[in-house]
Amino acid sequence: MELAEINRISVADQVASILRRRILDGELPPGTALQELPMAASFGVSRNTVREATRILSLEGLLKRNAHRGVAVAQLSLEDVAEIYQLRHLLEIPAVLAAKMEDSDVLTEMRTALEGYEKAVEGADWVRAVRFDLHFHTLLIRFHRNRRLESFYQKLLGELRMGMVLVDLRHDDPGGLVPAHRRIYQLLTSGETNQCARLLAQHLRDSESRLTVVMDQRIARAAVK
Repeated sequence: MELAEINRISVADQVASILRRRILDGELPPGTALQELPMAASFGVSRNTVREATRILSLEGLLKRNAHRGVAVAQLSLEDVAEIYQLRHLLEIPAVLAAKMEDSDVLTEMRTALEGYEKAVEGADWVRAVRFDLHFHTLLIRFHRNRRLESFYQKLLGELRMGMVLVDLRHDDPGGLVPAHRRIYQLLTSGETNQCARLLAQHLRDSESRLTVVMDQRIARAAVK
């Protein structure tokens, strides 16, 4: 890993930004172990700075910490994806069905997330787009009125973050994902929860299918190597 030029302002964020780009560009493939000392030497920063940078990326779901093996680039299996989407169906669909018109505060936040998502897609900023996408879906869980469940859900969706960015990068028409989110929001605001639940279920099936295809392709390339 070559020596990177680091501005001393917000150093940890800058290191995280460089690592994030290398992960999403495929330079650091899933499963790659990241050692603090070599990284600190490469970036010309302290181990504490590197530790903070990896903490940031761990919270984003791009890195995973292991008590015995340190930090590595997050790696999902097809089984992981199937389990996560099973939970998404079990939690998001009932959440939508439980939505009430008086949940205006949640709907307002959903609109803000939707607008941020649309702008990020227009700017082809896929990392930011996925952040808004996942936030939009986490807000659906608010309709359960259970804070612990919302916290659990944020962590669950964090595991999908890198996979979803890779999907958007390879999607023929990433902007085509925006109308589904907009329609989900519209149906919720008009109280058409049953129709919204059906649309959401199809959206989740499509999302899982796209991610599975991308992962299959990565697995196939890795096998050839």
